Order: sequence, then structure tokens, then C-alpha cells
Amino acid sequence: MREPMKNKTRVPRDPEYDKALRRAIILPLAALLLAAVGMGVGQERLHRIMPPCMFLTLTGYNCLSCGATRATYALLHGDLLTAVWYNPLYIAFLGWLGYLYSRLVISLIRRPYRKYSFSPTWVQGLIVAAICGAFLILRNTPFYRSIFF
Repeated sequence: MREPMKNKTRVPRDPEYDKALRRAIILPLAALLLAAVGMGVGQERLHRIMPPCMFLTLTGYNCLSCGATRATYALLHGDLLTAVWYNPLYIAFLGWLGYLYSRLVISLIRRPYRKYSFSPTWVQGLIVAAICGAFLILRNTPFYRSIFF
């Protein structure tokens, strides 16, 4: 014969968990909404809406984010190779954001709930700065321009 279930006390809800769960649900929905809006905007109209790059206008050189709008447009239309062609560093950054988001979701699913915090070290910051600097110099060389533009 089975023993009757013991009266289990409920654990009070954690407001931090609830807030993180709401963010984890709202973020992809907002991204889907933006993607739907972006799919409806033609690329010709997009060029009229977006202002030109100030760094490119002032210096004549491409900045780190030159081509990011066109890369986003290409991604929204499912063209990954064109998106990488426009700005490979931006696509790598989006992949890194996806990785961080997946770690957040995994930390929410795992029990017991463990608060996820992202705290980069100064060495990681130097590595990112070096990568960005190298990309900025490389993308303004004639070799890079002959390949990508």
C-alpha cells in the first residue's frame, strides 16, 4: 500500500527568476517582430531611411560597423554568405550574442536556478579590442577591398 504524500511546502517564487524568464521570452519575440518588419522593407527604401556612416563620410575609411545594416538585411532574407561578405565581424558578434543568450536560457531551465552573470576579464577585453583593431585595419587595405568590394 502506498504511503500518503507528505505535505510539501512551496518554495516562494524568486522575483529575479521571474524577471529573467520574462526577458528570455520577450527577447526572441521582439527579434521576430523586428525581423518581420525588416523583411517588408525593401533595400532601396532602407538606404533612404538609414543615414550614411559618419566615420566613412569624414575619413573615407570603413568603420567596424560599415555594412552591418546590409548584413542584417541579408540575414533576414536567409542569405548568410552575403551577410558575411558585407561584415564578417558583425556576423561573428551576432553569433556570440546567440551563445550568451543560449547560456542564459540554459541557466533558467536548470534546477536549482542559478543566476547567470556575464563578467568578462580584462584579458578578454584586450583580446576583443585587438581583434576589432586588426579588423579595422585589415578591412581598409587594398587587399580586403579587392576581395570584398
